[in-house]
Amino acid sequence: MLTNRVKGVEYAIREIAAVAHEVAKSGKQVYHLNIGDPVFYDFPTPEFISEALFNASKNGKNFYVNSLGVVELREELSKNLKKNQNLDIGADDILVTSGVTEGINFIVSSLIENGRELLIPGPSYPLYINYTNFYDGKPVEYELDEDQGWEPNIEDLRKKITDKTQAILICSPNNPTGVLYGEQKIKEIIDLAGEYDLPVLSDEIYDQITYDKPYVCPASLSKDVPVIGLNGFSKTHLVTGWRLGYLYYHDPENKLEELKNGIAKLARARLSSSSVAQFAAVDILKTPSNHTVDMVRKLKERRDYSYDRLRRIEGISCVKPNGAFYLFPKLDLTELGKWKTDKELVVELLKETGVCGVYGSGFGNYGKGHMRLTFLPEKEILETVYNLIEDFLQ
Repeated sequence: MLTNRVKGVEYAIREIAAVAHEVAKSGKQVYHLNIGDPVFYDFPTPEFISEALFNASKNGKNFYVNSLGVVELREELSKNLKKNQNLDIGADDILVTSGVTEGINFIVSSLIENGRELLIPGPSYPLYINYTNFYDGKPVEYELDEDQGWEPNIEDLRKKITDKTQAILICSPNNPTGVLYGEQKIKEIIDLAGEYDLPVLSDEIYDQITYDKPYVCPASLSKDVPVIGLNGFSKTHLVTGWRLGYLYYHDPENKLEELKNGIAKLARARLSSSSVAQFAAVDILKTPSNHTVDMVRKLKERRDYSYDRLRRIEGISCVKPNGAFYLFPKLDLTELGKWKTDKELVVELLKETGVCGVYGSGFGNYGKGHMRLTFLPEKEILETVYNLIEDFLQ
């Protein structure tokens, strides 16, 4: 009865959570380093943001709204893109979505069918793999080179472009590696996309969570290549449960008109994303606040501590991330000996110690032999976690 397309859906981040639930039922404490949700830890939603949501509902903003998004919110997002990224994106070129997840679904479903290919970075966020497969396409991973700090391998990317390729995805800062693509690499990807007349997809959900170097927006480097940006409020504004995202079209030569109209049809078919969240988001953008800066400051301290601890553990090596809040250590399975796959190791680690990470193979072929850990928890929790991992591996 169940369709093959649904049978093929896998999402390691949530699947390991199901194992963690069973471990917790046995009475063992579980340390959740699998989900990238800062609100779950000591990063509470700022009071003015919660009040904005309450006020929106209290003031009667509980009705269906424009399928493309509340006009005032799209206008504020347009101003924000101009201020932060120097992009001239009009309100009509912005679509508000139910999280970035819905934006990914809209784009992939509009581009992919019958074996068409999407070029995605490897390792990659699993939804790009899942949705491409779901719509009868082929996700093709281009290498992020671990020996070069997880920067994209441009020659490998070039070799993987075919007549079936529909778009190239840039995910910077990257989930799961935390790499922040360098400006030169982004330019090379954009030039390559232009050479083959392909659009660029740019996942920018972690654009304000960076540490040692500034974020570079791909659309700001593109004069004629179309770029579709995906972003949202979840991480930066600590409202993960609101499910509020948006996509924008940087389309200097109007190459995306047909795609844009198709995605608008999908948006109308699902009515609209949350009205109260959208009206509250207008206040978020209009109200000056340092909550994101404060979050990044705390995260940088936890990143530095986590990186230092992990690289001292025998059998593990790790690249220092420049963005997001993930570490993606490599597991030397040959040296460790006991486990054949990263999944075996991560599941046993969870069952024995309560430490819940995500097995790297859940992020595609280039993720094999790794595990993803967040460094969101307080330092005391992180210290306990790394002690448990070290003892377990020894």
